[in-house]
Amino acid sequence: MRWLRESPASLLAAALVPLFGLLVVVRGRNADWDFRNYHWYNPYAWLTGRRDIDVAVAHHATYYNPLPDVPVYLAAQVLPGWGVAFLLGCVHGLNLLLVYRIARHALGAQPHTRTEWVALALAVAGTTGGMALVLVGNASNDLTVSLFVLLALLAIVRHDAIRPAPRGDLARFVVAGLVCGSAIGLKLTMAPFAFGLAAGVFAMRAPLRTRLVRTTMLGVGGIAGVLAFGGAWAYELWRETGNPFFPYFNDWIGSPLILNASYRDERFLPHGVETLFYPLVFALDGSRVNDFPFRDVKVALAYAVVPLALLWNVATRPATPVVDDKRKLTPTLQLMFVFALVSYVVWMSVFGVYRYIVTLEMLAPLLIALALVPCVANETVRVLALATLWVVAAIGTDWKTVGIGTVSGGWRGGYVDVAHPPVAEPARTLVVMAGLEPMGYVVPSFPPQVAFVRIDGWLDSPQSHSRLGERMRQRIDAHDGPIYGMFSDSEAERATAAFDADGLVVAGDCETIRSNVGDPLQWCALKRKSASSE
Repeated sequence: MRWLRESPASLLAAALVPLFGLLVVVRGRNADWDFRNYHWYNPYAWLTGRRDIDVAVAHHATYYNPLPDVPVYLAAQVLPGWGVAFLLGCVHGLNLLLVYRIARHALGAQPHTRTEWVALALAVAGTTGGMALVLVGNASNDLTVSLFVLLALLAIVRHDAIRPAPRGDLARFVVAGLVCGSAIGLKLTMAPFAFGLAAGVFAMRAPLRTRLVRTTMLGVGGIAGVLAFGGAWAYELWRETGNPFFPYFNDWIGSPLILNASYRDERFLPHGVETLFYPLVFALDGSRVNDFPFRDVKVALAYAVVPLALLWNVATRPATPVVDDKRKLTPTLQLMFVFALVSYVVWMSVFGVYRYIVTLEMLAPLLIALALVPCVANETVRVLALATLWVVAAIGTDWKTVGIGTVSGGWRGGYVDVAHPPVAEPARTLVVMAGLEPMGYVVPSFPPQVAFVRIDGWLDSPQSHSRLGERMRQRIDAHDGPIYGMFSDSEAERATAAFDADGLVVAGDCETIRSNVGDPLQWCALKRKSASSE
């Protein structure tokens, strides 16, 4: 950590990290839809071996890799809620430190120079955007796996790559692939960055043989990272369902348990001519790429400024080659621009969910700065241009959305507290869940012997007539013990219809499940229709 002792800007960058933790504590408890659906349930289910007990508790997300959520779940067992929130915010704040380090190397900043302060300003601008601040302290893990992608970039740009690297130096490409692959193993939505990184490494100026070797080493490390953090889980899914990405891409893979469909959410993909201007589209209307409205214009600014700057650089470059031409793109710039472009194109083609590319939001100010380097020789003019763009970005950010997904009430009690009616016979009790609302977060609070199956939701319903649903119906029919229904009060009619389709009806009055992170849920004793008609 010698750079911390040598550089005042580096010290300040490190000092800013805990502020993200304080932001999370002040903002309040995370209780967004995904957290209540699976981020609390999945690590519990994996750690306690509930794969053979529960079915589809968290819809599709029941089958997501639980590893990214394990640290928070374990921390919450020993720390107060505010302590978990603070640490999670600090972890997410490390993105600022990594963007700063990437910017220092990419800009060639030296300690005690104005350029290192520019690098810090770019990092601050990138990590305090419309989506980045929403995700700080959020359980989505987008700002956790982004650390791996940024580390991969840093592993490459921290060394000069203008000349062909010696054999030993190829280790950095293996390391870059390893950490980027780890991100994909933990969360498959990071896959676009693997394509971007591979294309960026291949684009770095060097003899063709060197490019091929570097990209191969990157791929070797990437495969190792994917297998290390996602291989075991993919194998478990394949063994259990016949689809290592269950339930996704089932129209290609064909698990017999569910329908022959992709199960992908394609709501946010662009259509037609808007594909060419999509960053401008979602800069004006964040709901086009996200479940809730938000606004951040940095990706749109980079989308407009970077190509124009590069075109200007090419158009105004002298026809006669110049020795030590400072207008020529360095390998680092080639890496960064191609990485961003290819990652964006793959993301837009496959996902379209903005938080999956929050890494590009954080890098956007740096990309703009790098594009101006070969175009604007005067450093003062560049700094003024960046300051102007920063003001535009700040004005174009919707700061009101920063608190979305949190609940009021302070930090009393545990990270998640649930009060449920007593269960007299846990080992003989089956809970039937119905409706679309998230309910997975209450499961860890029940006795571990209680089994939960969701007969109705996004993944399966009585109308699906899938083998997965048939297995659950057979389990209900064969169950010898108390059966309870659980559902949101707003979905009572839907839940009643789902119970009826599986031969169940509500018996008597319902009780209530309450928590510090979600709305009350209904807890109702069920009985078989045949018994009710007697």
